[in-house]
Amino acid sequence: MAKFTTQALTLLALVMPQTIPAAAGPDAAIRQQAEARINQRLQEAGLEASGTQLQLLPPRDMPACSAPWQAEAADTRAFSRMRFALACPGMGWRGTAIVRAAVSARVAVAARDLRAGEMLQAEDIAWEERPIADPADLFGPAAPPQGLQVRSTLSAGQPLRRRQLQAPQLVKRGAGLRIVARQDGIEVTVAGEALANGRQGEIIPVRNLSSGKTIRARVSADGEVDPLE
Repeated sequence: MAKFTTQALTLLALVMPQTIPAAAGPDAAIRQQAEARINQRLQEAGLEASGTQLQLLPPRDMPACSAPWQAEAADTRAFSRMRFALACPGMGWRGTAIVRAAVSARVAVAARDLRAGEMLQAEDIAWEERPIADPADLFGPAAPPQGLQVRSTLSAGQPLRRRQLQAPQLVKRGAGLRIVARQDGIEVTVAGEALANGRQGEIIPVRNLSSGKTIRARVSADGEVDPLE
């Protein structure tokens, strides 16, 4: 029998309404869905929770349900206020439960005061446990922000957020560069001129100095692009 990975089981829990034996009560169904959502978002951001506390606020006037309870995520964008649809199928009853989650994880923080424009080195990054509101904006040990450029001044101990960092500018408008085409183990390099500034992975217009033709190319390294056409 094929083995399911932890991530696959988490995804399965997200797409299927959770049915829990009636004797366990509705809290178990709500809690299972909340934990699955939190874990999925942390995994996507490369974070691992070091602490999670859930406060469940069930709907009022809940019936005594003889059928298994079902819970399904409705809105889980904010950990501080997640909404779940709760249902007792046997009675046709539906309601909304609120979950307030306090989540913490080890995240990258500035090891020292950083100036705008500095490139992050390994020694500039420290790891501390912090409350998590938006996992997608933070960096975990699985994907440290080493090599990114600081957009604005940061103080020591301040979390390193994705919106405060950017890929370094590798190509400057008007500067010469290398257009490197690779295919089937063959590499061809010609001289070019950047017609726009470019950061790692960005697509910019480039002039081929041999042919005079303007092409679109992706910035791949310092002073180097890969042609797209």
